[in-house]
Amino acid sequence: MYDMILNTKPEGVDVPHPELAYKPKKRTPKIIFEHGKRRKIYMPEIHEQWLHHIIVLVLEPIITATAYPYSCGSFPKRGAHYGKRQIERWLLHDPKGTRCFAKMDIRHFYDSIRLKILMKELAIRIKDDWFLYIIGLCLQGFNKGIPLGFYISQWLANYLLEPLDRLITEVLGLPKLQRYMDDIVIFASSKKVLQRAIVEIRKMLGQRFRLKLKHNYQVCKFYYEKGKRKIGRALDFMGFIFYRTKTLIRKNIMLSATRLAKKMERSKEANRGYFHRHIEAMLSYMGWFTCTDTYDCYQSRIKPYIHVGRLKKIISKIKRRQNHEGMDQGKMLRGAAGAAACG
Repeated sequence: MYDMILNTKPEGVDVPHPELAYKPKKRTPKIIFEHGKRRKIYMPEIHEQWLHHIIVLVLEPIITATAYPYSCGSFPKRGAHYGKRQIERWLLHDPKGTRCFAKMDIRHFYDSIRLKILMKELAIRIKDDWFLYIIGLCLQGFNKGIPLGFYISQWLANYLLEPLDRLITEVLGLPKLQRYMDDIVIFASSKKVLQRAIVEIRKMLGQRFRLKLKHNYQVCKFYYEKGKRKIGRALDFMGFIFYRTKTLIRKNIMLSATRLAKKMERSKEANRGYFHRHIEAMLSYMGWFTCTDTYDCYQSRIKPYIHVGRLKKIISKIKRRQNHEGMDQGKMLRGAAGAAACG
């Protein structure tokens, strides 16, 4: 990898071994359907993956140094649960400042990013032409849109939206901003403030990045009860449904978890074993139930059908078996290498 990077330089620059330079290969996308959306996923080969990780090692301290603290989605230790805890704090400790919220996202965000604009934004902070050339080479063939599946894509996308975070929090004076990649939620005390903010956000996205907001953005009062009347709506964001005093799971996630529990129960009744992917999916769903106020749902729709402790033991046994097999294969390879050396 060191030799490959050392010999990958812009045209016209002499390198000792030009044949070792990194040359991007033709990429064929894989089509997947996720949450009702059709997505193109590009799978880089192993040397490209290593190169992407090396690039991120350099980019990470540059990006995280000035990133907005509540932009989530790709930064380490800043996932959905990190964002959820902060929203709950705002709702609990500042009722007046969270009377209303605006929820929006960018239309076809990854597919609409233009490489020239991205490289221009990178050049503001990064003055190393060689490093910029390697990043551009990794994205060669994607003049419009950066590829889903590349490790560098999520970092570059987050970097691109840093000026938008500063516009909302510093220029417009709305510090209660939560961004999960291109999904944006802003809290304020009135709808008028949020409507004016959306006008400025739309203007900046169009003029600076040539991006567009989706037309289905929401500006509404946050849910509260006045006597028997229910006013406003709860916030549906990052898979959670936020209320002032509780947090629930999004309906489709809850239904997927309960259906999987019943499917595993039918397998048990038919004396069939569980699929490995079903066990891992079920344990993953348990993370949603343990961090939300949905214990009654777990008691009635999950617990009667599965035993979480047993599923954890099964996964533990599978991992130990895989580790032993990996060690045995390593011993066989070392033995074969030693025999070849002696021969």
